[in-house]
Amino acid sequence: MPTCIPLPSGNLRPICRLERRWLLAACRITCVISLALLAGCATDAINPHARNTFIDSHNLIVMTDRMAADIASSPVLARLTARRPMVIALTPLVNETNSIITRGQGDAFLHRIRLLLSSHRSLQSRFVFVISRSRFLQVHRQTMAGGSGSERLVPQYALQATFYADTHVAPKLRSDYYLCTFYLTHIDSGRIIWQGSYEMQKVVHSSFLY
Repeated sequence: MPTCIPLPSGNLRPICRLERRWLLAACRITCVISLALLAGCATDAINPHARNTFIDSHNLIVMTDRMAADIASSPVLARLTARRPMVIALTPLVNETNSIITRGQGDAFLHRIRLLLSSHRSLQSRFVFVISRSRFLQVHRQTMAGGSGSERLVPQYALQATFYADTHVAPKLRSDYYLCTFYLTHIDSGRIIWQGSYEMQKVVHSSFLY
């Protein structure tokens, strides 16, 4: 019959040596499983829980944060905006990847950059964003009794974004390398005055692929 060891508190049931051995063994197994799980998650290259390698909302948030910061800190743009604010129009995102990015998602992505560049007073005096001429005239007709909209603030620059992807597929393995490019273009001359990029690779090794 196994002997029992009382706990420090006399109000609790004593734990038998046999029970203690089972508890210690269970703790060891739990530690081994935890270490194995941590080792499996130590790499960002393969996500065992991912179902695809498409661009997701988290990626878009990280990209817009970085691009807005790069635009705001660009020495070239600082010199241009020191004389007068840049009047910028947004152009639709061009998607050359295998990811499904709807028009609405693309617009939200570019407008997030606009909001980030308009959120601080110091940036509001440097960057002015306007809607497209067709949208302006539509709003003007809906809200004004007359006039031609000649007072419209004319954009001088266009903010554009194009996403590219290089896809590799193997049995139960898919890899997508993404290059997301951004341009600020002078509308009249077509000259690119600022450009930036964001690169990432997403790999999934999962039975979900097939």
